Amino acid sequence: MKSSNSEFRNAIVRSIDVGEDKAIKIKDLIENRLSSFRKESQDSFDSFKKNASRIITSMLDDEGEGLSRIKKGNAYWYYWTSQKDKDDAFEQFEMSEERAFAFAFIKEYLPELIPPHIFLALQTEFKRAEEVLDHSELTKYLSKIDFNPMGYDMHSTLDHESATIEERKAWQFVFDCTFEEKCFSAKYQSIHRSFDAKELILSPQRIVLLNQHLKILAHEHNTNTTRYFEIGKLHDLTASKEQFIAVKKTEYETREKVSAICHKWVKSNFEATSLANKATFTKLKTDNCWLVEMELSFPIHFNRKEPDPFFIANYLSGFSDSIVVLQPEFLKKEMQRRAISLANAYNEECDVEALVTESPHLMASN
Repeated sequence: MKSSNSEFRNAIVRSIDVGEDKAIKIKDLIENRLSSFRKESQDSFDSFKKNASRIITSMLDDEGEGLSRIKKGNAYWYYWTSQKDKDDAFEQFEMSEERAFAFAFIKEYLPELIPPHIFLALQTEFKRAEEVLDHSELTKYLSKIDFNPMGYDMHSTLDHESATIEERKAWQFVFDCTFEEKCFSAKYQSIHRSFDAKELILSPQRIVLLNQHLKILAHEHNTNTTRYFEIGKLHDLTASKEQFIAVKKTEYETREKVSAICHKWVKSNFEATSLANKATFTKLKTDNCWLVEMELSFPIHFNRKEPDPFFIANYLSGFSDSIVVLQPEFLKKEMQRRAISLANAYNEECDVEALVTESPHLMASN
């Protein structure tokens, strides 16, 4: 249907009367009270009736309260047992100021994680939310809130409304294959020569918003590796007849003990996140210095059968020299490599462009 199912459901709630003496069968409901929805849907009568029946059945109350039905001849007739039950059902679809705030926040900051077909179905709710907030004092909360998970005011540019039709189709295709656990083939615009321009056969495992990029964690059949692919860089997507390969979490992630010496401001940052549930802190003799110990998940490197320090090193690098990694050795070595490379980069005699060009390949090399 062109109208969202929530809007259609709301119309059904309003169109059924209170009292057994005012019961109505679905055929009459469609022809006499839902004709505008029927016309807009462009569905066949049987298809439209099937959708209406599904919604009505989902609202039936087994205990004889709320929405009820009686059988007359070969047809069921439907009615609300009381005005309160009807009002309660209707209120479920009312856009309160609090719900409007939640819809506005999601649309503003997290739209890329909503599958395109769901985002499209929520257009009525998004519009109602805007209308409600236009006359609500809750707008002051939105104007006073900044959502900056990266530490700076920047958000993903992936946008349902500005995306082209082809981009939305590709986006939806990847979501569908992931949810339905189906393989697909694609080409990928990678900076790594081993993946660029080659046809990949992928078994999608998870959709991930990572560093403001919407990615898919997928098993690549030809290389028998599992890695992240940026959805916007996938192209020439087609369904594949290959058997889907489900990958256990233990096959693409490993848990490792991490220890580091950090300043108390870094400790405070950890304590403000879910890391606080995984970490222990020990005060050291030097003022403001703490030993932090925690167990973290590391992805398995797609080029090497060992933990990949890339994402954790990126995160810890944001604290600069206010944290020094002690273990594990592979993470410590990557932090050392970055520190040495950065020191060289700011040497006036350094060929900066050559250093920057080579950097991602050094992180991904064998």
